[in-house]
Amino acid sequence: MRRKSTFLMITFLVSFFLTGAQSVRDELTADFGPPAEANVWEKFVIPITPESFNVDEATLTAALNNITSFWIRTEMHTGYDVGGIDDVMIGSFFLSIFNTSSDGWSSGGDGTMEWIPTGGIEGGFLQISDWATGDWHWLIAPSTWAGDWSDLFGQNIEFWYKTDKPSYAAIIKLTTEPVQRLVINTPVNSYVPLNDSTMMQLEVLPVPDMDITVSFSTSDNQCITVPQSVLIPAGHSTAYVYFAAAADATDSCISVIEVTSPGYLSSRITMKVEDHTGILEPAYLHYITLFPNPSKGKFSITNTSGKSIDRIIMYDILANIVLDQQNKDSELIDIDVSDQPSGVYFLKLLVQDEVLTLKMVIE
Repeated sequence: MRRKSTFLMITFLVSFFLTGAQSVRDELTADFGPPAEANVWEKFVIPITPESFNVDEATLTAALNNITSFWIRTEMHTGYDVGGIDDVMIGSFFLSIFNTSSDGWSSGGDGTMEWIPTGGIEGGFLQISDWATGDWHWLIAPSTWAGDWSDLFGQNIEFWYKTDKPSYAAIIKLTTEPVQRLVINTPVNSYVPLNDSTMMQLEVLPVPDMDITVSFSTSDNQCITVPQSVLIPAGHSTAYVYFAAAADATDSCISVIEVTSPGYLSSRITMKVEDHTGILEPAYLHYITLFPNPSKGKFSITNTSGKSIDRIIMYDILANIVLDQQNKDSELIDIDVSDQPSGVYFLKLLVQDEVLTLKMVIE
């Protein structure tokens, strides 16, 4: 009897460890591409199935219980290359269309990310290009996409992708281990106005349990200047900093900004200095206006540009969204945010395939 019990226990333990080893994976990958043509958008659909990730059902099921990050490798060439993604959708849960911002995505590996307001499938897209050497470049989804993906089993990962050098296939990656990231967001402008500055949001993920120092560097301090560093206190994950146009900056100059901290994935973003407010041509500024400004929180937007304002997003100075509405084509749009405290606010107007940023003061 003792031999039988011992045999059953050994069998159970062997089975348990084999199953555990089979089911626990730090990351899962699936191939995609390359596109048929260079610089042409192509849609890729990857089913969330064991076959796509070359694992058994138990391993995929275990991984989907705790997804910590989603990556798209955007490099398909050994030398310098430039990739882009647009309209990323994962089942019925997650969607990024990049029409008004980078949507919380960040660069990974040796790449630098830039949000481009036009040229995507139906508006903006994310572009990433080589910067450092010795590693792939990636785009990493927002931290809010992490969590339990169990209900996504059998659904699809879909996105549009293009590259200037489609030499070989790339991969998507799902991780299940903690990923320590630094993310730079552009809550107000995706550019730096000439003779001015732009507020940037820094995210440290996950929330640190001790104080950390995040360092900033710029590839061209005659174009854009950045703070040397910022301290993130324990228990906090967000800080706001300003990138400024240098005193001798020229219109359309470009700088790559890098944020680093020991133990964290570094992040890079490409920023440009623009000699006008908003991304629209200066002529449109005469046809889209706010009044009264300053206001008590009730104001109107007049639009005689001949283009429709499809979406209105309003931020406070800390980049908190206080208004986000789809809009019907109209020459007069009334806004009521009188419940907001006095201060400086920014409005992003999605005008068909372009973005206009305006400043509003509530007294």
